[in-house]
Amino acid sequence: MPIKKWGQLLLWGILSSASCAQENPFGQNLQINTRLTSIVGKPTWLLMIREVETGLVSPYIFDIKNNDNFWIAFTWGHSYRITASTLQFGPYAVIKNFCRLESGILSGESMVITLKGKLTPYRGSSQCFVQKYKNSSFPIVTGTST
Repeated sequence: MPIKKWGQLLLWGILSSASCAQENPFGQNLQINTRLTSIVGKPTWLLMIREVETGLVSPYIFDIKNNDNFWIAFTWGHSYRITASTLQFGPYAVIKNFCRLESGILSGESMVITLKGKLTPYRGSSQCFVQKYKNSSFPIVTGTST
């Protein structure tokens, strides 16, 4: 195949993928920051996100090993529901609906979740700050330590 044809195919591929991205833009995001003073045990945070339009379920598992962490959970649509937010310290120490994120369908809203304090099996030892905002772009917000 001549080079001109390869160039035309490459250009067509770039243009068609760009138009697909405009028709189906990237969904919302959940930015998670931890600013912990201490951690008891080896907690694991399970976050399950269900896309309302497609039914697609995306599981995210975060092993909390450090006091300061930064994670991103992406959605693939604009309407989603957090079906599970479970913090598990072992087989018996489990906090369900951690950070109270299981609260219905969110449409066009991204979140910044900041977790502070001592992370223990007792729900009251840490604090979750959840900020929701209507924006489908992907800003990265970095907190400053005080």
